[in-house]
Amino acid sequence: PPATPRRLVAPPMSGSSRSGTAAPVSTLTDAAERGIARARFSSLGRRYLGPRLPRRQSLDDAARSPELMYALFVSAKTFARVLDAYGTIPPGTLAIVAANVAVFSLPDGVAFGDVCLNPYAVIHLNQLERLVTSAFVHVDAFHLLSNMQGVLQDGSFLESLDGTPRFLARVATLLGLSQCALVGLSWAERRLYHTGGARRADAWLDDAVDRVSKYAYGGNSPGYHVPLVGTSSSSSGRKLLPFYNSGVVGFSGVNFALKVAAAHRRPANSVVLVGGIAPVPARYSAWFELALGTLIVPSAGTFAAHFAGTIAGLIAVYAPRVSGFGVLGSTLGGGRNRAYRGRGHRLGGRYLRDDGPGVGGAGGRD
Repeated sequence: PPATPRRLVAPPMSGSSRSGTAAPVSTLTDAAERGIARARFSSLGRRYLGPRLPRRQSLDDAARSPELMYALFVSAKTFARVLDAYGTIPPGTLAIVAANVAVFSLPDGVAFGDVCLNPYAVIHLNQLERLVTSAFVHVDAFHLLSNMQGVLQDGSFLESLDGTPRFLARVATLLGLSQCALVGLSWAERRLYHTGGARRADAWLDDAVDRVSKYAYGGNSPGYHVPLVGTSSSSSGRKLLPFYNSGVVGFSGVNFALKVAAAHRRPANSVVLVGGIAPVPARYSAWFELALGTLIVPSAGTFAAHFAGTIAGLIAVYAPRVSGFGVLGSTLGGGRNRAYRGRGHRLGGRYLRDDGPGVGGAGGRD
């Protein structure tokens, strides 16, 4: 009898194909990236492989750096405004700045691989301490000054409203939120877009040393990202934050989260100085700084750190309002409980304390 023709039926599409989501990475390249990352962040590799931070520079080199001179000018200006407003630096804000300066001043510095925030090391190697240690390490003086200037401006304002205990609780919460958001962004990028590492698995160490040694003072600030694998702008498929081969240090995540929190506590008609020179509405200042930093320093890692901090700030602002949780709301939502009372009198021409209705006193430039 004649053969019965068979109908060719296409196999059913997987759920990931239907949704447009890539399947989990399982290629040989990914396995190599995973093995390198495991060795890189092992007990020996994290301490002895890679550069040490901060990057030291001579006084002559520092004097010839216009970026550093600008950062010093803005920091001094912010310091003077804080003293004028509060009479002194609030103790919680001072403690945070002092902790960052103390780590920066360690004689031998710290090993970059021992402290940097790497998503793979946090999730798969359970090195959770990186969520904290990475925030207090800075690459150079410009990086440190840029972040501490923001902490002085927004931290002093928030501490004057909430008091030192609540402010420190807020900072600890924002630290955890911003760092977890950064790790989550990298994890989601890998799962959704089938990207695990960078293009060359064998270049991770050379690239880390090269980038730390060649970055100028303005190379990546205020959040600093040092990729462990080459991800230059010329390479295609540039990633937000490579899951295996990235490392982030700096306080910029908390810095941007504080900017968002402070912006939502200021009066609606107030303005702040972005970059120390450009007045913008306080409510949108964090977004202005995010856009400005991205334009000036088009680094994927820097944007990821700043964006994660912004997300953390928005969560801290709106989650208590939506949930209504008492403890969370009292810690993050703030209020008029001002346990810390500075000796300052005015800011931007109007009195800050007990000068009329509204949270945070009056408006004016900050």
